[in-house]
Amino acid sequence: MVNTLIIQACKRKEHNAFKQCYEACAPYVYTIIRNYINNEDDRKDAMQEAFAHIFNSIHRFDEKKGKFKSWISQITINQCINLLKQKNKLALLVPLEEKHNPAALDELEIEGLNKALLEKLLAKMPTGYRTIFLLNLVEGYSHNEIAEILQITPETSRSQLSRAIKWMRKHYTAHLKSITYG
Repeated sequence: MVNTLIIQACKRKEHNAFKQCYEACAPYVYTIIRNYINNEDDRKDAMQEAFAHIFNSIHRFDEKKGKFKSWISQITINQCINLLKQKNKLALLVPLEEKHNPAALDELEIEGLNKALLEKLLAKMPTGYRTIFLLNLVEGYSHNEIAEILQITPETSRSQLSRAIKWMRKHYTAHLKSITYG
């Protein structure tokens, strides 16, 4: 990733350091964006917004509080969510009238999936499901944190995760059947 000298040079607003930082971090940032956003034009917008925010706020980064990779990851995820909200692509989140039992959620064993298949399935998953799936199972956010980020209820987050897991299982099973039976 990026070493401390480059980060310090970015804080001093040295143009070459920004370029080095971008080149080192762009593949990582793009991977995060690709997980959240399907449309290529939207991905480009998110990439631009993420790096604008990173460079405009790099003076606030404190290596004593955490790693640079985690810091840019958080900024990138926030930019993706903001873009999805602006484009109203999180409208697929459907609140439930009844409370959902968090203990009833089955865990999806994503460790058994190869990375390429997981990425392929995530790209096809509806945006609302995918966002909560990634925030909870990949990024480790709690349902309360997701509710705050997306301005929904924790119950809605739980229900959307449950639906995302069911969606993933259904499509994974269909994939296995197509391999087995042609």
